[in-house]
Amino acid sequence: MKYLYYLCVFSILFTSCDDPSLDQQNNGTDGEVVPIRDLVRLSSIQVAQNVMANITENVSMVYNEEELISQVSFIGTTNVVYDFEYTANNRLITATKVAGSPILYNFTYTSDSVFLDYTDSNGEQVQKQLYIDLQNRINRIVTRITNGSGITTQTEDLRYQYTTNFNVSRIDRIDINGSTLMGYSEFTYELNNNPFRDMNDVLRLIIFPEFIPYTRYLPSSRIDYTSVSGNFIAGRSFLYRYSLQEDLFPNAREITKTESGFTATTFEFFNYL
Repeated sequence: MKYLYYLCVFSILFTSCDDPSLDQQNNGTDGEVVPIRDLVRLSSIQVAQNVMANITENVSMVYNEEELISQVSFIGTTNVVYDFEYTANNRLITATKVAGSPILYNFTYTSDSVFLDYTDSNGEQVQKQLYIDLQNRINRIVTRITNGSGITTQTEDLRYQYTTNFNVSRIDRIDINGSTLMGYSEFTYELNNNPFRDMNDVLRLIIFPEFIPYTRYLPSSRIDYTSVSGNFIAGRSFLYRYSLQEDLFPNAREITKTESGFTATTFEFFNYL
């Protein structure tokens, strides 16, 4: 691999009025469909820990005839395979996770929400409700779990704030009472050309949560804050540095994670079709 050339400041203007990624694999505006050749399609990602040569995981993607992701495989640290099925209008309808006992994820859609339902490995029924705003973006995620006694408990409430360029600027973590801010994450950005840009955003949310759904730029930093005795204390932080190929899409990035005084480095290498 080539050495990473660290990106200090790089910003390309990118704006959109309505993003179609929940329904179909295009990135057009005002109803314009971008030709297939303009789509960004990853073929694989290699993940290395601590040093670039220490590859610990390989992630590969397979596409169907409609250029939609039909399978994602993780081989290495985790050995998991996800298979995906879509409706005629390219909405994600089911996903199957195979890692020991298979888990089937079912998706249903309403005018303002996407519902994800599945039974976890403990036999509990899990439902995630992804709220969609007027710009067709995920702006809130609520998770509810129903145990074997039929008792339903809300376990998560995430609320997203966006910049004018469709990038998540902040994610608030709200207590189950619906009004208390328990913590939040803040993001800064530099680079427009996100290799996940044209990926279905529901799929992104499930499989690649570190690539925040609807974020069209790549982050330069993330800081997580937690409420402690009425004050918000910075906990985990992430710094991102990128190496670019000729078309200005990244072929690698270095992630420096700091938590509880300890720092760890991860490298990701991107390969495209």
